[in-house]
Amino acid sequence: MRVKHEFVDFRISRRILWVGMQAYPLQQVTRVQPIEVKPRRGRIVLRYGRRAGATLGLGLVALVFLGCLGDAVPRAASVVAGLLVLAALVFHTVWLIRALIRPPLHILSVATAGSAKAALVSTDRQLIHNLTFRVVDAIDNPAAEYQIQVEHLEFVGGDKVAGNKYGGDHVEQDKIVEGWS
Repeated sequence: MRVKHEFVDFRISRRILWVGMQAYPLQQVTRVQPIEVKPRRGRIVLRYGRRAGATLGLGLVALVFLGCLGDAVPRAASVVAGLLVLAALVFHTVWLIRALIRPPLHILSVATAGSAKAALVSTDRQLIHNLTFRVVDAIDNPAAEYQIQVEHLEFVGGDKVAGNKYGGDHVEQDKIVEGWS
């Protein structure tokens, strides 16, 4: 999974909330909520166990098969098979370590007329909470103006989250998140 870091303008101007090119009229915003999505480490370790176990099992079958063939197969074939299994295990272990050290995601969820959308995704908890308060203040104060450029995370590769629930809210916008869901 690759994380694409992009900077977007978060702007409140003339009673409209802009997050990049997404526009939310503030008079139609029914709820703004920060949501935290923590990596499910148990599920990550279980997935690693299945992948590593399958790799070891397949490698063992390959080595037994090559051993049964005896002298018909050169010894180098067994060495290559063992190295391939070892390389696959290293790959899975690196994936495990990267997945386990992921920080929690913080989502700014904006609900309009019953549907909630993940408007902004960040690893910075304080930023998402601050922006939540800014939006609420702008709803109460029609003259409020605010602009900041923030880092927004897009996930490329992994499981596509479409219709899953974060914190009990339906997320309309497709987000690709692996290891967090």
